[in-house]
Amino acid sequence: MEINAIIEWSATLLSLVFLLGIIKRKAWAWPLGTLSSVLSIFLFYRIGLYAETGLYVVYAVMGCYGWILWKRESGNESVALVDYPWSKQWWVLLGIPTALVLGYFINTLPGVSFAYFDAFTSVFALIATWQETRRIRTSFHYWIPLNIASIILYGSKGLWIYAGLMIIYSIMSVVGYLNWRK
Repeated sequence: MEINAIIEWSATLLSLVFLLGIIKRKAWAWPLGTLSSVLSIFLFYRIGLYAETGLYVVYAVMGCYGWILWKRESGNESVALVDYPWSKQWWVLLGIPTALVLGYFINTLPGVSFAYFDAFTSVFALIATWQETRRIRTSFHYWIPLNIASIILYGSKGLWIYAGLMIIYSIMSVVGYLNWRK
């Protein structure tokens, strides 16, 4: 089996277990997500998705941050969720110019693929991840369209395992949304 496929399968399996733990609001999920992110860093760098590479570096850091916050909040119990009203989320719109600037700079790198698309999914995934680490209910509102967009991005690069993972993530994000809405 090719090294990219081994990395992709390993990261995918860890990611699925991570998301199941997040949906159940369990702190133990974060180290698995962090390890999955580290594996993804290597894969995305190898295939020229540089914004995704950078995104997964931040995911690894955010995974440690999320684990600390959730572990402190819950011990081994499910964490309590936080309401963060839409009226206070206006700053999310700053993601649009940020993604455009990031896409412009990424587009100057050699071997880059889909610079602007990659930048948009990366910037808004960071926003969703931050919300997830802070246990904010609306994080799944961002994950649902991001996962659907990632199906297209990964499929266009031939990462069929990751594209399949994003299909599952899209479905699980709806489940997470419904679960976190309670």
